[in-house]
Amino acid sequence: MAVTDLYVAQFLLSATLEREHPLAWVSNESGAFRADAHGVGLELFHTHTMGWPGLCLSFRDSDNIAYIEEPKPSSLFGRTFRTEEDMRLSEAMRALADAVAAQCSGRRERAWDLRESVRESLYRQVVFGKP
Repeated sequence: MAVTDLYVAQFLLSATLEREHPLAWVSNESGAFRADAHGVGLELFHTHTMGWPGLCLSFRDSDNIAYIEEPKPSSLFGRTFRTEEDMRLSEAMRALADAVAAQCSGRRERAWDLRESVRESLYRQVVFGKP
């Protein structure tokens, strides 16, 4: 049985939303999000293909790279897709992007709230050599 793009996108969404040990994503300077799953580097980013902005998910190990691209709608207006599978894949990728952005945003907000204690800890380490 082959693993489909939709299955992988839904799996990553589920892993990202997991309560106990969620798949941890980080954002980088270019606006992409990165994670690591069992030694495979993941990157979720926006792409513009033939004038259409969509999401792309890349998978990379030391030797290989593969991509899942969000299906392009078949109509100019609205969210009509060629197949039900394309619609579900698009929805799963959008839900994954929302979950990843929320995870990274929450982490940034917590870091901002803790900035004084982090600063104090770093200052103490510099001055006294102890954390």
